[in-house]
Amino acid sequence: MSLSRRGPRLALLNPIDPTHPIAERELALRMARAIAGLGWEAEILSRSDQVEAMNPDGVLCLHPQVTAKLTAHPWLACYWNPPSLLKGASETARHYGEAFELTYDAYLVSGPQLEAHLAGLMAGVGRDPPTLPFHVSSPRSSLAPTLGPESRLFYVGSNWDGRRYPTLLRRLSEAGVLALHGTAERWSHLAEAWQGPLPFDGRSVIDAAHHWGMGLCLHLPQHRAEGVPNMRVFELAAAGAVIIADRHPFITHWFGDSVLYVDVEGGEEETADRILDQVAWIRAHPAEARAMAADAQAIFNRALCLEALLEPLPGLLDRLHRPRTQTRPTRIGVLLPGQGDLSGRLDQLAAQAGGDLSVTALLPADGTDIQETGITQRRLSGPVGLETLRAGLTGLEALAVLPEGVVWHPGHLAGLAAATGDASIAAGLWPAPEEPTGFPIDPAERLALPPPDEEGMGAERRAARAWLRASGLYCRTERLDALGGGEANGTDQDWTQLALDLPPLLAGSGPLALPAVPSLTLVRLPDIPFTPRPWPATRPAGPTEQPPRLAGISDLDPVLAGSVPWIWHAEDFTRLPQTGPIWLYGAGEGGGLVCDGLPAAARERLRGFLDSRRQGEMRGLPLCRPGDVATAEMENATIIIAAQYVSDILLTLRRRGVAPAHILNAYPYIAASQEAAAAQQAATPSI
Repeated sequence: MSLSRRGPRLALLNPIDPTHPIAERELALRMARAIAGLGWEAEILSRSDQVEAMNPDGVLCLHPQVTAKLTAHPWLACYWNPPSLLKGASETARHYGEAFELTYDAYLVSGPQLEAHLAGLMAGVGRDPPTLPFHVSSPRSSLAPTLGPESRLFYVGSNWDGRRYPTLLRRLSEAGVLALHGTAERWSHLAEAWQGPLPFDGRSVIDAAHHWGMGLCLHLPQHRAEGVPNMRVFELAAAGAVIIADRHPFITHWFGDSVLYVDVEGGEEETADRILDQVAWIRAHPAEARAMAADAQAIFNRALCLEALLEPLPGLLDRLHRPRTQTRPTRIGVLLPGQGDLSGRLDQLAAQAGGDLSVTALLPADGTDIQETGITQRRLSGPVGLETLRAGLTGLEALAVLPEGVVWHPGHLAGLAAATGDASIAAGLWPAPEEPTGFPIDPAERLALPPPDEEGMGAERRAARAWLRASGLYCRTERLDALGGGEANGTDQDWTQLALDLPPLLAGSGPLALPAVPSLTLVRLPDIPFTPRPWPATRPAGPTEQPPRLAGISDLDPVLAGSVPWIWHAEDFTRLPQTGPIWLYGAGEGGGLVCDGLPAAARERLRGFLDSRRQGEMRGLPLCRPGDVATAEMENATIIIAAQYVSDILLTLRRRGVAPAHILNAYPYIAASQEAAAAQQAATPSI
């Protein structure tokens, strides 16, 4: 299939609620504009059934950690989230996110560090998928710089991470240099700067940045550490705005001297001072600043706009649409256990054969007669078991299983035959359960990868997992020979039970590869009783030595946050220093959680709560600023940080000159408590 004459038809999949005003929605709209400008076709979708109805040449998923590949079309992952962000999610989110992101056919990757990380993941599953450089960019632009005497620093925030950079943005707001856009819930506390919300329509954000003439681009520490740029630098360049940015390696490499830089070391107060210095320079040198904005836009339009990044995409899609070549002719026998829908399953086998791939159907001896379908058929004569199965495979190189209630995607057998190793199980999709999964962003999909383990599953979910394993099985005939003689499970059962027993038997006798890309779908469970054979036990993972989150996501210096002892589990409170007063630095939800977690003896020593700005009372105890605490008290105190901006609180305490006796970081405990509460709420039925 060639896409060169008309250009590709692309599905832009936003698997999160497409009405939510978040980055995926804005990015999808910007990508649709750029694709239309290239003369191609694009639709913004959010469900797999919409993809099936469109039947595109390719699917670009904007958040591959939220959903796996869900249809037989080529799926391309927009791979631009730093992996360390996923590590800070819940255990369930981490499991599904790591599984989901491995299932794609190709990857649009933001930067060499992310590409190296992806290559390491793929090496672990024996894959080497194609990639293209790509970023969370904006369409090409001709907006002229508008910097003038009334210009302010444009900054827009969505609503997913709380009040980001509270000290820094307050300083800029009070100085009158900031123009904040976003929801009232998020920003109305900074009345001097808040300019109201903006629609996420693919244009308004860039238009607002163009209006204000200059803008602020700050990255999370994870983005800087892993070399992944965020959306801000691209939209500011498209807007023709003067850019003030942190020293991100991508920005310094691509934009060089066309951007003004600030170092974020030293915390929010010092960063605010540096930003104000750059604003003062801009106002003193408007012509030079406008020239810098024009240079940044020229760089963006030449190499980094969405049109430039998308230009190589048709070539990549052509590669994915070419038939998969075999390294050798492959003769595969497919066991068809059970009597249900035999004609339909034979039609599926006919669709899988072709080229060097030949397919032979292995049918139970007592089955009904089937009309000729062009597929070679063999009847299995003899008792149900491995010996009869091996006899039926004479002259064939490999075995696969197609039970009833399963749909193989196009190229399923060819992909398994081309995979490395002599035995594997294809990834499969199943109807998503109705009960909550614990994932913080629910794609509301009807299909999903199977659950992570069998412990605690209901009988139907265990059966679904076993049925997917059986229907995804592929093995060379020599692996069956290595299982020895006799029946699969020591009893005389039917071919369905044998098919279910084979995957755990093979897993217990040697390596069993698990190709990540889904290539089959469980439509329904068979209407027969069966008992899945236990899967071989795996060694449990060792205890985690460090919490996944040492500070809030927007903490400017998570390394500094990890430099003091932390409180993670409830039992960690028993190791608090046994003498001296205790103060909790945090007057919000975190402070309350830590207060409730203190043992009785420690609570008796609790003197109060600290906050960087507020004074008053909390839970019947004093609420003070650090400077309000007497020197003698501070010298003997244990300060427990109970807020998300850990590094900034550490810097505040160190600037006082009188250090407390002990400082502990309780943010890991807060994050774990909030996650546990969310999981419990999700598991509680609504009334």
